[in-house]
Amino acid sequence: MEVVDTQEVFDRVGKMINSATEIIEILTDRINDLIAQDLLRKAGSGIDVNLITSDLNWARWLENRAKSYMKDEEEKISQEIRELSEKIELYSRIPWIVLVIVGATWIVLLLRGFRGLDILLSIFIGLGVLYYITYLSYKRRKSCREEVAVKVENKERINEEYKGVRESLIKHLHVVETDFEISFSIIISDSSAIITSTPLETEKEKGYHVITDISKEDAIKIINLVLSMQPLKRP
Repeated sequence: MEVVDTQEVFDRVGKMINSATEIIEILTDRINDLIAQDLLRKAGSGIDVNLITSDLNWARWLENRAKSYMKDEEEKISQEIRELSEKIELYSRIPWIVLVIVGATWIVLLLRGFRGLDILLSIFIGLGVLYYITYLSYKRRKSCREEVAVKVENKERINEEYKGVRESLIKHLHVVETDFEISFSIIISDSSAIITSTPLETEKEKGYHVITDISKEDAIKIINLVLSMQPLKRP
């Protein structure tokens, strides 16, 4: 048994989580952002992660992330593709709008009695404007289509890359919510285990805590005993 400061406890917990190659099991009242991210990363890499906690916010965050990992990035790319598609549609319509305006201008000039060089000049100017707008529209559409192609490729790559991570998270990340507070923490990493009086949330708070190395078997017995005391709630 040792009495150590808060930072040393979190350093040891962090090393145990990061060094795990098979299983991580944690029983605690609260966790912080860093530990939640580490657990998510380890589960995504194929390590079995079991978290038992009364911290509903982080418990549900982890479960939601397991189902929607990087979905927000995919949705962002999808939105960008939709916006580019709308631009392509707009650029496709602009030459027709200009054609209608130019044609209407010619008709008005004819009705007002313009003839000869005046009407020829207006026709040449109108054709020049129409050609320029059509060319500009074509260039913009081409640029947008190239961007769409790149983003579609990126979306497919991200989907393929993170599909395996999501499947791994669903398979390896298990979160159980307790309906009671826990006044100590147990951390199991492969065959090693510790028990400490530290809640895994207060890394920046100064203080001293008891920490003890125990066998993995004893740690599992304590966890099972705690879980058997009251019914559990799953999100």
